[in-house]
Amino acid sequence: MRQIINMIMDVALEDNRSNNKRVAELKEVYPYYDEIVSGRASEARLSEALVVGHFPLYFARTLSRVVLDRYQYQKGQWRDYCYMDMAPDYTAVERFSFTEFDAPVLRRDKEEARAGWIAESHLTAAVDDYAKQIDFSRRILKNDDLGAFNQIAQKMGDSVSRFTDWYVSALYDNALTQAALIALGANYAGTGRLTTANLGIAWNAFVSRVDGRGNPLNIIPTYLVIPPILELTANQILTSERIAELATNGNNPMRGRLQVKLDPYIATAAPNVPWYLMADPSSVPTVGVVRMQGMTEDFRLYAKAPDKMPMSVSGSLGAADWRDGSYLTGDIELEVETTIGCRNDAAATLVGVYDAQSMYYSSGTTA
Repeated sequence: MRQIINMIMDVALEDNRSNNKRVAELKEVYPYYDEIVSGRASEARLSEALVVGHFPLYFARTLSRVVLDRYQYQKGQWRDYCYMDMAPDYTAVERFSFTEFDAPVLRRDKEEARAGWIAESHLTAAVDDYAKQIDFSRRILKNDDLGAFNQIAQKMGDSVSRFTDWYVSALYDNALTQAALIALGANYAGTGRLTTANLGIAWNAFVSRVDGRGNPLNIIPTYLVIPPILELTANQILTSERIAELATNGNNPMRGRLQVKLDPYIATAAPNVPWYLMADPSSVPTVGVVRMQGMTEDFRLYAKAPDKMPMSVSGSLGAADWRDGSYLTGDIELEVETTIGCRNDAAATLVGVYDAQSMYYSSGTTA
């Protein structure tokens, strides 16, 4: 547009207003001829020459094509309270436990000592592979000027993390485990909602337990495992100096006694909001999560090797590029895989829990 204006000014200056016919023609074509020739061209009129509206296709395509940020997902904190086990291969592994030896009894003069006994129990566990793949045309990757498909690998890794959190949660937050704990009695399960009083009841139930021979166990809860909906309540209970629920506002005996761990996959159905107490897995096996021995990563990401080889005019072959994909279709294929397992013996009424002494369950149904 400025080139056109300059052309008009050049023509006008050459004519120097001497050719009235030519000037009249220019004025008829260009309404702002006098202002341009006199050097008083309005900046407002010039600014109207090039605006976004003159390029609807280009600017609409550029400004409206934005890849939105990914969601941030809640993560489980099960690595702190689960018992991390290892398997050398895909066959079942066995884990044994033994009862304590009998207490001694009175032996009278010249009487032979009575024989004692030790009983054994065992469980089995195994790992499996869990995988998912995706394939897409190499044209998609080539045309992806915003880099949206660069996030595919990251999204696949995120999907494994979410799956693992769900998998571990299902090992203990399930109807079978809950029913087995309820069947063991009040020292293993209750119905109270998460309050200071009910948390105290659960604590006392933990420290009142005995083994199969009636020996008091020195196992105390370390972790309070809850769904995110109970986080504020749990923090208030465990950090307050006073008991907020009581009119007497007495001292809070639960202050600082437990660590809060979130499990976003605990199933809730209002008003029932379950919660769990867990022992430290170093003192007693809790929820068993089995990994393959030697595998340090949580998951593995693979890309299928391309079978398309570039060839020069002379006939020599170059190095394959994964972005070329399949020779037949041009598809690029990615796969994500994780190896994880749990307790799998048929008699495991506790599902993924190694030892019932490691946890307490409350359905959260009653006040």
